[in-house]
Amino acid sequence: MTPEQQKRFPPAPATLKDGTTVTLRPLLPDDGERLGDFYESIPRTDIRFYCPHPLTREKARENAGKALSPCEAVLVMETAGGEIGGYAWFRWQEGAGLSHFGICVRRGFQENGAGGALMARLLELAQEIGPPVMALTVQKANTRAVALYMKMGFRIVREQMRGPMAIAGFPPEPEYYMERAATPP
Repeated sequence: MTPEQQKRFPPAPATLKDGTTVTLRPLLPDDGERLGDFYESIPRTDIRFYCPHPLTREKARENAGKALSPCEAVLVMETAGGEIGGYAWFRWQEGAGLSHFGICVRRGFQENGAGGALMARLLELAQEIGPPVMALTVQKANTRAVALYMKMGFRIVREQMRGPMAIAGFPPEPEYYMERAATPP
């Protein structure tokens, strides 16, 4: 998000199901180390659900370094103590009609409304910035995520096979390719 876009979408509070208040805010260039802590907190068994890229400290620094990109929007969910408990993003090529979406929520925040809160805020942004269609892939085995995406308006376009994930050593597995209009009809 550009600095101007970040001003239009400033940090916003969200209350999770257990009453915890978190802040949903744009990723900033100086968030690299905290994002690295977040990436490193993801258990190896869960990495297969979040791997559009390696979840390493180096990749976290790289992603934070692109925080002001005009062709991506990244939100983090921050606790009162400054810890990142989740993030969601969408990215696109200049002039494209489609963006790619992803989300990652720390285990301690799952099933507590964190994913829905992040997605709702990100969809607010998508209505004003970025291409008209958002796309994602999700493994069929990730049933909680599939249910959340369907609830948020994504529809299954096709079933396909995710190739082997060499970065994490996971075998191929079935996944859905899903899309959603950034601006609902």
